Amino acid sequence: MDNLLLRNRFTEQFALRLPLMQGPMGGISGPNLVAAVAQAGALAVLPIWSMSVAAAIEKIAETKALTSKAFAVNIRADLVQHEHIHAAVDQGISIIHLFWGNPAASSQAIPNGIKMIATVWDEASAKAALDAGACALIAQGVEAGGHVLGTTRLQELIPAVCSIAGDVPVAAAGGLATAEDIKQVFALGARAAVFGTRFVATTESSAHRDYKAAIVNALEDTTVRTECFDGAWPNAPHRVLRNSTFTTWEKAGSPAPPNRPGEGDVILHTANGQSIPRYFISPPAQGMTGEIEAAVMYAGTGIGKIQDNPAVATLIEEIRVDLLAG
Repeated sequence: MDNLLLRNRFTEQFALRLPLMQGPMGGISGPNLVAAVAQAGALAVLPIWSMSVAAAIEKIAETKALTSKAFAVNIRADLVQHEHIHAAVDQGISIIHLFWGNPAASSQAIPNGIKMIATVWDEASAKAALDAGACALIAQGVEAGGHVLGTTRLQELIPAVCSIAGDVPVAAAGGLATAEDIKQVFALGARAAVFGTRFVATTESSAHRDYKAAIVNALEDTTVRTECFDGAWPNAPHRVLRNSTFTTWEKAGSPAPPNRPGEGDVILHTANGQSIPRYFISPPAQGMTGEIEAAVMYAGTGIGKIQDNPAVATLIEEIRVDLLAG
């Protein structure tokens, strides 16, 4: 186990100090977080799929100005964002992470020599990702925070995906937040772990301070997988913290749009004055004002294990030390 934690096919492919990957959290994983994760020796991911190509280029440049380490960009496979892929590669990105759907069409824009990681949620999606040329897979269990296609628990999903992957390394995602979690998924066959919610609650995260506090103050799993917060991305299940918007909607019988309580209410404003309505997909980030608690706060089932808001370098070093301690 110690040898695999120190060095394995996943860490070697991506030149990492430990088998850890940061989840791509839109609106939260900004240049500061991504650069800090990369500098500390884990695989960092910058989400760019929701941006214009020009904005994506700008964010990549901002991140590269903060670190000389390689990092991946995250792109939605179902949107077939060839322009985003081309722009990222032109900016020197060597790792593309595709998620949400079959990566076949999107992967056609990835040149030879560029590594592609794909998120999968069952055996069929794993086979499709391998056929599309993935050099690593992320097995995302139903416990994961954020948008989650699958319904299989991670404990069952990892062995199923590993049996198909062969020599292609599998990273596990879903409710993971500690070194002990990493050891447990390794025992099931994974060769890396993906932390999402754990990185939301770090100093460098772009999350609003109230979002970070909500994570740290959650003493047990208070999440739910739902389609409540579907503004700008309908029919996409996601795991979030229960909040006033969700509970009010649930008590009303979980009605469909446009008949939900408070439909169309503006609950947030961005620093540049943009209005964000209730049920929208954007989580509360730094600089936003308004009803922070009522906005979507993505979180995985491991939330009860998160009890502080450390700097990324401190967190990753503590995890590395714990892994090596056996």
